[in-house]
Amino acid sequence: MEPDEDGLHEAASRRVPGETVPAATRRTLDRPPSERYGGDTAPPEPSGSFARAVVAAVVPALTGVALLVVLASPLAMSEPLVLVALAVGVAVGRGARWAGGTVVPAPQRRAIASIVVLIALAGAQVVIWRLAIGEGGVLPLVDYLLTVFGPVAPLELVVGTVAAWAAA
Repeated sequence: MEPDEDGLHEAASRRVPGETVPAATRRTLDRPPSERYGGDTAPPEPSGSFARAVVAAVVPALTGVALLVVLASPLAMSEPLVLVALAVGVAVGRGARWAGGTVVPAPQRRAIASIVVLIALAGAQVVIWRLAIGEGGVLPLVDYLLTVFGPVAPLELVVGTVAAWAAA
């Protein structure tokens, strides 16, 4: 091994394991290795807006309302309604988070998503009840929902709202 201009190879070959390296033969780096793990010092560009967060939450909520009405009224299914409410809550929460970006803080995104889901799911239950009245039903809203769907109706509201809050 030929020594380079500093004689480092020659000095390295003469070292004994456990021996400390003399300060004269130590090499120093131009920058500390930890610098490469440091993020950019510039703050990220603001993205998103409050209005976009609301719109991105309302669109999946309306789609979920349509699906709930079709499943509960013409198809008379109650079993998958809680799962649909869960999926709607997650979609609304993610929509609010995506469209809110860095401009809308997390508590506001969670509030937007939770309120939109709660209103949408409650509205779906009212639409289902009104369709039942059109077919000859006479029960008031709460009595109808508890008689026909049992604990599924209030469970939809809870599951959808919690999912939206968690996903936002």
